[in-house]
Amino acid sequence: MQTDGYTLVSSIFKLVHKPQSELTFVGQAWELNPIFRCESDEILELNMHNLIAELQEINKHLQQEVLTLKQKTSSLEKSATLLRYILESTAYGMITVSLEADIVSVNQQFIEMWQVPNSLTISRNSVQWRAFLENQLKQPQLLRDSMWEMWCDFTGDRYDILELKDGRVFAQYSQPQKLEEKIIGRVWSIWDISELSQAVEKSQQLGEVRSQFLSMVSHQLRTPLNVVSFSNSLLKKHIHVWTTEKTLPLLGRIQTAVEQLSKMLDDILLFAKAEAAKLHIEAQPLNLVQFCHEIVTQFHTCYSQNKINFDSQGSCCTTFIDRKLLAPILKNLLDNAIKYSPSGAVVDLKLVCEPEKVIFQVVDRGIGIPIAEQQRLFEPFYRGSNIAHLPGTGLGLSIVKTLVDLHGGHIDVKSEVGVGTTFTVIFPSMK
Repeated sequence: MQTDGYTLVSSIFKLVHKPQSELTFVGQAWELNPIFRCESDEILELNMHNLIAELQEINKHLQQEVLTLKQKTSSLEKSATLLRYILESTAYGMITVSLEADIVSVNQQFIEMWQVPNSLTISRNSVQWRAFLENQLKQPQLLRDSMWEMWCDFTGDRYDILELKDGRVFAQYSQPQKLEEKIIGRVWSIWDISELSQAVEKSQQLGEVRSQFLSMVSHQLRTPLNVVSFSNSLLKKHIHVWTTEKTLPLLGRIQTAVEQLSKMLDDILLFAKAEAAKLHIEAQPLNLVQFCHEIVTQFHTCYSQNKINFDSQGSCCTTFIDRKLLAPILKNLLDNAIKYSPSGAVVDLKLVCEPEKVIFQVVDRGIGIPIAEQQRLFEPFYRGSNIAHLPGTGLGLSIVKTLVDLHGGHIDVKSEVGVGTTFTVIFPSMK
């Protein structure tokens, strides 16, 4: 008889009209057996032993079911604990949102990522949460569309990029969550991609810089190459009939163009080494006064129309500095000063030696630099708006800044349009 106790007792009471009992001699003993009389006066005898046995079987079955339920409950609790551990240990922030836009749960990583205050963590108030999260974003509507108003499109996957007001960038992804094939909400995974975003932006900027570099190089190299090509063609055509007086100017133009090409290539090579961090300081004892005189002499040979006035102050004895890195610093500054000054103008090179530092100053009386452009002077390939007609790569000052920084020094510029420019380079004294 496969039935439960409630059904058995109910069946009995439906059949029974008036219970009685009688003594029956069974074996060597008397037993009191219940006798029940139905409405139809039919007698239904039920053996007490059979009834007890049936009830005991039912009780055993119920106990087994209780034990099975306890085991299942324990297993579910372990699974839930493991799931909570996984959610808390993941590097992603997790937030569960119902179709009614209620926040069901969040993990600790989400709280830390969004810097959620303790009051919200405890209260779990959806309205306050929504206001707090949206206030962190540059575009709050994006979070509203994707998370709070998911009913507009809740059947597919969703991926969004969130930009926070503090500069961080989050990526978020979700799939609809189902219970018995019915969508009940979404679980969002959110992770910080700020570094990746910055790398992508930097890569894009680098691509723009490279494009600008190629354009600049092709333009700047073309001019001296055209001079060389044109002058060479004339020489080849008239070399046997022209006098020395006619050929010398062309040879001079070729020489100047070659020097310009050499200067550009040197700048490009030095810039490439600086960018690749292949430049290292090799400080050696150097007599700065003698070194500056040598630099000035080289410039007087190349630029006879401009005079460089050198002056030194203080006890400028020998100091430790990298000669091969100091040379391009001074040469670039002096070259710019002469290039952007009228023909015949004087350029000053000043050296000031103090106990704790060495100061170089290059002063010109040239075209000057607009104030709005002075902050960008040291950017690679940047050229001022008032020097477009003059040749140059836009790398000189960027190289100077890199080399000065490499020495642990500082460079400063003061300029006024139409008056002139002063560059000041300060190095810590090393003896």
